Amino acid sequence: MSKHVEAFFQNENDAESAKAELQKLTIENEMVEAIPVDKDLSMVIPLSGSSGTAGAATNFAGALETDHDPLNDQKHLTHILHFQIQEEQYDRAVKIIEQHKGHMESVK
Repeated sequence: MSKHVEAFFQNENDAESAKAELQKLTIENEMVEAIPVDKDLSMVIPLSGSSGTAGAATNFAGALETDHDPLNDQKHLTHILHFQIQEEQYDRAVKIIEQHKGHMESVK
């Protein structure tokens, strides 16, 4: 079964670089585009410092600290990478996105 993934980046170069490395996995329908102005980024968090989805949840908890402004983090995101991937390769894809300074929606 495949999953739809959206990853957010600071610039087009980071998004394209992640896309190129993801080509090593079996991905489909990959596309990089500018983030639409009306896109809600309220649940988007950085992946750096995380390991898999559990790490992303830990980072999200850290983002809720009072001295942290999550809206400020989102202002620097300009591009989104969409793709489909098989579930068994999802964790590997997340690691690649993390290596390219990507952000993803937090686990609800």
